Amino acid sequence: MSQLNKKINERRFIKRLSLAEKLQVIEYFKNGIKTRICQKSTKCTTRPSQKSFTTKTKYCNTRKLWKKYGANKNVLRYSSVHDSLFEKSTFLWFCQKRALGEPVTGPVLQAKANQFHASLNVDSNFSVSNGWFARFKKRHGIRCLNIKGEKLSANEDDASTFREGLKAFLENHGFKLDNIYNGDETSLFWKHFPTKTFVCRNETEAPGRKASKDRVTIQVCSNASGTHKIPLTVIGKSEHPRCLKYVSTSFVYRAQKKKLDGSQRFH
Repeated sequence: MSQLNKKINERRFIKRLSLAEKLQVIEYFKNGIKTRICQKSTKCTTRPSQKSFTTKTKYCNTRKLWKKYGANKNVLRYSSVHDSLFEKSTFLWFCQKRALGEPVTGPVLQAKANQFHASLNVDSNFSVSNGWFARFKKRHGIRCLNIKGEKLSANEDDASTFREGLKAFLENHGFKLDNIYNGDETSLFWKHFPTKTFVCRNETEAPGRKASKDRVTIQVCSNASGTHKIPLTVIGKSEHPRCLKYVSTSFVYRAQKKKLDGSQRFH
């Protein structure tokens, strides 16, 4: 084997580490773990330099941002564009909206990014395209979720006052959790289609249908300790539904034609 081929075979390739991996390497050497174990677990071929130790505080401070905003800590590097005022302003606006509980859609976020692009005099060659939006979501760990429940409509102050008053009342009168029950009602739209779907490569859109309003009302109730769960009470419009004929069920069925709020059946 020639000397040139030997050098080519011995050539080392640069392994780019993410921020999380860099912190792990620094912690290994700080705790006195052997170099071989560190290199094997992180696939790092060299020891961290003194500069890495001096910048450890910077990386540790970013952990707070990861936890607070759910950012992607597995990115390998950030370019100057990613650290620009435009990028930071757009992400800060998004975090503020989510902190207020406001829904943010893709078109809304892109429209706001266009406003920042115009007001901050960003490079004219840059455009807020769908490709940029996809990379922006990946960089910051942004994902799409369905909005559930009505938690943000509740009054937190009144709820906190009620919890404290109820706790004091139970302690003063010596009630046990086994004797305290809580019930609520919910609706089941049993003909409702999913709101999301996978599509084929050649499909440009996913047309939907008119949402069906066929539903039943369900009451759930259990004691505070969870040792006693009362059977479900289901309210529908049919007096004798055919789907339940000759079927043994574990719930109680009641019929109510006018409305399905359950106010009459549950009291």
